[in-house]
Amino acid sequence: MARPNESERTREQIVDMAIVLIDRDGVEGLSVRRLAADLGIRGPTLYHYFANKGALLDAVRARLVAELWAEVEHRLAGVPEGDWAGVIRSYVEGALDVVGRHPRAVEFLALRPVSGRRSFTGYELMLERLTGCGWSVGFAWRVFIAAENLMLSAALEAGAPTFAPPLDELEEVPLVREVALGIRRDPGLNDGYPTGLDALIRGVAALADETLG
Repeated sequence: MARPNESERTREQIVDMAIVLIDRDGVEGLSVRRLAADLGIRGPTLYHYFANKGALLDAVRARLVAELWAEVEHRLAGVPEGDWAGVIRSYVEGALDVVGRHPRAVEFLALRPVSGRRSFTGYELMLERLTGCGWSVGFAWRVFIAAENLMLSAALEAGAPTFAPPLDELEEVPLVREVALGIRRDPGLNDGYPTGLDALIRGVAALADETLG
């Protein structure tokens, strides 16, 4: 494999720093001026590598998507053929492992149009694995989208503040107060993702039985 040239390395460094800034300040906080300052280069130099902010964001998205599917494929390699639940879990857990590290980029990832060969080959892999379980492509796609939605919401929640309201504001809502106290003892109580994934798997099992007869 050929080594990346200096221009390619610089592009990668720019994308690296852009991700750092997005993680810290969100997409809206990313600016050419701030990015150039953190890299120690002049603003106009960035335009040699990226025509505008949109092109830079496309490169950031491509990087995160590539990391996501690399992790998912690694996990899928250990899932036996026909194990649709293992396929879904591998996707959700693998994607969340990557996207959950960048919660301030979740909305940006979810709302930009899907494009690029890496996204489409990842989708193709999921459809191949799920239709290989005897599912129609339409049912497989709907299940995949449900899994993707769960993953994105869990990643967004990973960046949210812990539910910890002042207890004196909860005197009139005793059940909510009980939950708040429970979360203080066990922060995992505030994580709905494991329950959501289990519910998705069980719900899909019921739908698959109905669909496949």
